[in-house]
Amino acid sequence: MEVIQVVGYKNSGKTTLSTKLIDFLTAKGIRVGSLKHHGHGGQPIGIESTDSEKHRRAGSVIAGVEGGGVLQLSNRNEWDVEQVVDLYRYFGVECLVVEGYKSYSYKKIVLIRHTDDLHVLDQVDNIIAVVSTIPLSGSGFSFPIYNREKVDELMEWIYLEWVSLAREEC
Repeated sequence: MEVIQVVGYKNSGKTTLSTKLIDFLTAKGIRVGSLKHHGHGGQPIGIESTDSEKHRRAGSVIAGVEGGGVLQLSNRNEWDVEQVVDLYRYFGVECLVVEGYKSYSYKKIVLIRHTDDLHVLDQVDNIIAVVSTIPLSGSGFSFPIYNREKVDELMEWIYLEWVSLAREEC
């Protein structure tokens, strides 16, 4: 399974790019999964008053609720990203698009909106591409840089360079 992270600061376009990538790869016949980091601290809104959360607080190691095609799981401890990735692998996902989790070492697409955002390039590893609204050409980077208006080219490159190759290896 190929894991591709989309990282950047708040309102940099992570969800927009992730959605486009998921749509593009799905149209290519790839089984795509997605994982979004709730980077606002604490639990996502609404989970605290559910029955499954009451089960978790009572001592259940993992608690879940399913209905209408939605499976919501909560763990007694913080989820380790590797555990979550393994869950996606279990469900036969070929490519997992992860939004956020900057500190993990999966292949990353970094979004740059302003010059103030450039320092993120020094804070993360395993960058495979950058999508930027500001000119970065001639900067000597070892990864391709795409203008936000040309993300279709990025989608094709990701499919050809990373996802289809990983699919062939399986």
